[in-house]
Amino acid sequence: MKKITQEYTPVDVSSWARKEHFEVFQGFAQSTINQTVQIDITDLLKHIKEFGWKFYPTIIFLLSKIVNRHAEFRMAIKNNALVTWNNVHPQYTIFHKETETFSSLWSEYDGNIHHFQTVYSEDVARHGNNLAYWPKEETLENVFFVSAIPWVSFTSFNINVANMQNFFAPMFTFGKYHTQDGKVFLPLAIQVHHAVCDGFHIARLFNELQEMSYDLLHHLEERSR
Repeated sequence: MKKITQEYTPVDVSSWARKEHFEVFQGFAQSTINQTVQIDITDLLKHIKEFGWKFYPTIIFLLSKIVNRHAEFRMAIKNNALVTWNNVHPQYTIFHKETETFSSLWSEYDGNIHHFQTVYSEDVARHGNNLAYWPKEETLENVFFVSAIPWVSFTSFNINVANMQNFFAPMFTFGKYHTQDGKVFLPLAIQVHHAVCDGFHIARLFNELQEMSYDLLHHLEERSR
């Protein structure tokens, strides 16, 4: 089994432009940001059909691509110090109809959508029938989280985590996509920690995801770079 690296780079908080914001939102004003948007996936669905891919891993890949672009979505506390993971991998939910429970499974992200489709399929085939919460033998720290509620659409979604002080990994949740005025929209929610991320960063992430959804073929050209 291939060993996944979990390398990181320390953050010099003393010279960080975000130093004061980090201290405020890690201290007396601990808070998270939650936002839900409707992503136009009309063109994306056409591309998925053209390539014969599955919807869930394609969305997970696009989120992985954007999260790995920006340091604010790859931060963590290691040995009581702030660090940035050199790369992160998606940890996503798999639903079990027979028990109405789910498992949390991760797959390797290396920037190549063709490889990710294969890895995802292999992981689900190997571990999809395992009812354990963490069915994989190996666990990773350098992950972010994706879950789906494909049975219902929504305009707002919020996850409440009891202790968010050092929990910086973004959490994505999307619902059932729906048609409106001839276009298809996907409700997508994100939760991030305000100590490392602001509304500007969330907006940039959603805008980049929308751009990828409009023109997936263009971004595929960059898959080997």
